[in-house]
Amino acid sequence: MNAPAPTLLREDDDSLVVDRPGDFRVDGSIYTSPRIFQQEMDRIFGKTWVFVAHDSEIANPGDFKTAYIGLRPVIVSRDKDGRVHVVLNRCRHRAAAVCRDLSGNTTHFTCKYHGWSYRSDGSLMAMAMHRGGYPDDIDKSGLGLLPAARVDSYRGLIFASMAAEGPTLREHLGPALPYIDRLFDCSPTGRIAVKRGAHRTVYRGNWKFQAENSTDGYHGNFVHQSFWKLMSQFGNEGGQHGNYVELDMAKIFQRREQGRTVGFRGGHGLLQYPAPEAGIASLRNGPHADYARAMEAAYAPARLDEIMPQHNLWIFPNLGILLDQIRVVQPLAPDLTEVDLYFYDLDGASAAYNQARFDGYERFFGPASFGSPDDVEMFAINQTGLAAGEVKWLELGRGLGRQRPDGDGDLAGHPSDETPQRAFHRQWTAMMSEQQ
Repeated sequence: MNAPAPTLLREDDDSLVVDRPGDFRVDGSIYTSPRIFQQEMDRIFGKTWVFVAHDSEIANPGDFKTAYIGLRPVIVSRDKDGRVHVVLNRCRHRAAAVCRDLSGNTTHFTCKYHGWSYRSDGSLMAMAMHRGGYPDDIDKSGLGLLPAARVDSYRGLIFASMAAEGPTLREHLGPALPYIDRLFDCSPTGRIAVKRGAHRTVYRGNWKFQAENSTDGYHGNFVHQSFWKLMSQFGNEGGQHGNYVELDMAKIFQRREQGRTVGFRGGHGLLQYPAPEAGIASLRNGPHADYARAMEAAYAPARLDEIMPQHNLWIFPNLGILLDQIRVVQPLAPDLTEVDLYFYDLDGASAAYNQARFDGYERFFGPASFGSPDDVEMFAINQTGLAAGEVKWLELGRGLGRQRPDGDGDLAGHPSDETPQRAFHRQWTAMMSEQQ
């Protein structure tokens, strides 16, 4: 399970990742090197499936949003026939981005520089002042906005790949599929809706810190201690599923010792805590009994036992699905990262229940909350520490001695173990080491 990683990718003639029994380390330069960052944009974001949107964000013909595949700006759009397109946001004339809006609805995109216009599917519609400047019979078919090589979706999550060949999206998601299902099946209809916009944060640190942290159960007792203390004094009205919970510090830390982490093949990761003992039934006699009834009508009892999951899921390389949110990581530079958090509503649940969920989300993840601001401050502190380059390694070996096989090539450990982080870096190393 701990076979040595490939060492084709090197910096100063040293292996960047040490992966052997009892020892897992990564070189600090993978978070600081401009050369390595550019290789990531080419070898990872230019090759694998990258999350770009949820289909509820472009629900109607003409809807669009702008996004990125690594550093490549893209437009995700739905054409008049309802088909989804992902095209590079770059005019074929002189390279200007043809769309500067975050989202909207339109029949066409017009370049602000010289007026070339493109339909919502990316095809070239018109070249401004065409007569005399270009041949009357010029072939426009090859001058549309360049499409991503492949586009596919799963449970409304839209991914794009710049590579024409490679694993299918389902093959890429692999062992993470049932955990996506459990999260989205918290909806009585099995659908979610992203309609409240994004909470956007930029931090001075490398993008991999956020990817690692999204399934890190080790840091919470320390980084988020102020939140636990506050909740132990005042309780947590609302909570993830609208419950009122009196939090006790000792019980909080005891519960954080239960559960597991999983490092999946393909670089995905899971941090999982036990679900509430009563599950959906715990809501039957409260203010959200209507949600409990809708769920019990929608699913068989055996399926209900899996629902109300308490897990954070990371999809390599840029997507996190954490309880009630979709988290998208956008690398900007070796030491600069944007993170977009999208709360999602559960289709088929009442407005009151979704609002209770949103209140709990805002309390921990919102811009004036405790969780996300705590985390991004730590990422900036990490980046500061990396300037002390005399210390070469970051140690990611926690739990190596107690992790166990969990499926075909997957490994499971204690909820505080760095099992998902090692899976991420194994996939990172494999993709960065491939001969180009």
